[in-house]
Amino acid sequence: MEKFSKPLEFDREFLLKWTIGVMRKHGIKPRKKLSQNFIVNPFLIEEILSYTDENSDVLEIGCGIGTLTVALLRKARTVLCYEIDQRLCDVLSKFINDENFILVNGDALKIPFNRRIVVSNIPYHITSDILLKISRENVVEKAVLTLQKEIVDRITARPGSRSYGKLTVLLNNLFAIKEGGVYPPSSFYPKPEVYHQVVVLIRKKPYSKEIEKLEVVTKTFFSQRRRLVEKVLWDKFNKNVDSMGELGRKISGKRVFMLDPETWLELTRILHEQGVI
Repeated sequence: MEKFSKPLEFDREFLLKWTIGVMRKHGIKPRKKLSQNFIVNPFLIEEILSYTDENSDVLEIGCGIGTLTVALLRKARTVLCYEIDQRLCDVLSKFINDENFILVNGDALKIPFNRRIVVSNIPYHITSDILLKISRENVVEKAVLTLQKEIVDRITARPGSRSYGKLTVLLNNLFAIKEGGVYPPSSFYPKPEVYHQVVVLIRKKPYSKEIEKLEVVTKTFFSQRRRLVEKVLWDKFNKNVDSMGELGRKISGKRVFMLDPETWLELTRILHEQGVI
């Protein structure tokens, strides 16, 4: 393991063989219920590092066997890892001997995110929950994430598209979103069935009571995403579109999935001012 101190100096074939060798040595089989797919593509590691600030304190969610972690430790000041799988924690504690590495065996959904930068190859089964937690924890100013391509398509979707939804509205109100490279299944072990993409979230607005109310509003409206906004407004909030002032003219005749993120925030403000929410 000592020779694996500089992962960017090796190609995908070596990283794949190394990963399989570590797993076999420790008798570990990837767990589907934890969506475990380990990075074996050095170009993906390099891109993640390019978005990670020099000499920063980083929280990595799901360190796996430490492939990305080792690279992060060469750039970050400290790396705090939340890893739920005790088997992998045992490997990490033997593999990484660095005073700047802090390992916590626990569920990231139940532990505060107390670092400014979050990095993660997010397990698919908790993707939405992690994105929501990142959104709600204002200490997080930047997140460098590897997500399934379909999730990136959702959070970057344009109003009126099939993928556009309440998660799109929330994230685009809180973050500037930068799309990174797209990576094939061969970038991971075991190979997932879909492509993945890097995405960077840079906070532009704190999570607040207003954004909390926005979540309530969009949850209500997007449960009927193809209905006219004015119909849902009347049925769920007992408000006529004419009571919305200038905004009423803007949303009249529009279906729920057609309003842009800024309009949803404006509608939330008006409903709050009118004492509806």
